[in-house]
Amino acid sequence: MRAIRTFYLVFAAVFIIVPNVKSQTASRGPDINHRLEMIEKGQGETVRAELPALMTNYQNDPGLIYLQAVLTTDGTEAAKLYQNIVDNFPKSEWADDALYKLYQYYYSIGLYKTADLKLIQLKEEYPFSTYTAEHVVVAEEKPVEKEKPAEIKPKGTVQKFATNFTVQVGAFSTMQNADELKAKFEKEGYTSNIFTIVSHGKKLHKVWVGEFQTYDEAKEFAAEVKNKFNLSSMVVSR
Repeated sequence: MRAIRTFYLVFAAVFIIVPNVKSQTASRGPDINHRLEMIEKGQGETVRAELPALMTNYQNDPGLIYLQAVLTTDGTEAAKLYQNIVDNFPKSEWADDALYKLYQYYYSIGLYKTADLKLIQLKEEYPFSTYTAEHVVVAEEKPVEKEKPAEIKPKGTVQKFATNFTVQVGAFSTMQNADELKAKFEKEGYTSNIFTIVSHGKKLHKVWVGEFQTYDEAKEFAAEVKNKFNLSSMVVSR
């Protein structure tokens, strides 16, 4: 009788503990950062193939919605997914990323006022976001190249007493992509720097181009970037 009682006690303990372990594993959620890096490395189809199973196992996960939006080729549909995150998951770690994507989307299709509103919302609601410049923490910053001689004035540079603004032309989770964009602008004669920011466990490599004293000058250069490189960009303070 004692042996039977012991068996039932052990069985009951296993029955209770195992579901808890599964629950703890599920609560961790999918590794979105790793999959975003895969997409940037050209492995988007691999991630796309994983989406159906991930969406089944992690329903209404804002990170997965963000991943789905990144993989969506239709800009309008992607914008809806990003807006879904902003509206329904404002406290999610992906809300500021979604707002930045919305800013880029509206800027790219010429809705500049709407884009500016998204940027203002981003700065007001997420002042510590890696996409804003007010609270930048620089880590692993590469050495800044020495300025070229005065007679060779780099494009995108304003020679004045103070530099208050620059233009952010890209933000990547992998340094390789940031290096490639930086090299692209430098090949055209523009000054460019990479700043690595770490926030909430996410690493972001920002590519900043040009040095400007006023916001209007930087905004004018951002328009030049759009016309010449077909890239959405944003003015940031230094």
